[in-house]
Amino acid sequence: MFRKIAKSLLGEKLVGKIDYYRFPQQKQSWGGPFNGQEFRKKIFHELTENINFDCVVETGTYKGTTTEYMAQNLDLPIYTVEALERNYGYATHRLRKFDNIFLELSDSRVFIRQLAQQPELLEKTVLFYLDAHWDAEDLPLAEELNLIFQYWNKAVILIDDFQVPDDGGYGYDNYGEGRALTLDYLGIHNLNDCIVFFPTLPALKETGARRGMVVLSQSSELVGQLKQMQTLREYQQA
Repeated sequence: MFRKIAKSLLGEKLVGKIDYYRFPQQKQSWGGPFNGQEFRKKIFHELTENINFDCVVETGTYKGTTTEYMAQNLDLPIYTVEALERNYGYATHRLRKFDNIFLELSDSRVFIRQLAQQPELLEKTVLFYLDAHWDAEDLPLAEELNLIFQYWNKAVILIDDFQVPDDGGYGYDNYGEGRALTLDYLGIHNLNDCIVFFPTLPALKETGARRGMVVLSQSSELVGQLKQMQTLREYQQA
């Protein structure tokens, strides 16, 4: 009862800021940045070292663990969005010292549409990190992807919690028929023309939560650069 009263008096955003001090263990949620996966970090670093990105767009800030890591390692603008007020309050307080982070409280699809209204951003080479697919009742991923490919010609997209089809050791989100994060999901939503890349490292050698991921692009220039990476392998569908 006390907790409910506190929330109603303080509001979810302020409760989230208080959580930052009450629950210090949440700073390493999901095992740390990129789910505590060391090879995932290597993928991130190889991506950002070999492709001249102008900015990063993240959907699903959560507690800001990965957001903070990216900001510490990149001198680039990072646009990130969180849908839940309590998480937003936590992340706002955690990330307050970073001038290159622009955090919004919004639905990820609304957020991407708003970014697309900035003409200068549409000409940029953008790394999209999509991790807002936690709600089984409202899965935004297909709309996020369609919006990105509609507005950006130079985009690389990394999707967390995605099935690696030839490596069952990697976990992925599955919300039932037609709602599992798999290559079939991309096909259902007419996204078959993406070039697809998966990690070169087998899941058994990965650390942390061992969540699957996929990297997508439709830009021939960026695909050429992705093919040169040591941490990614192009997936040839049968």
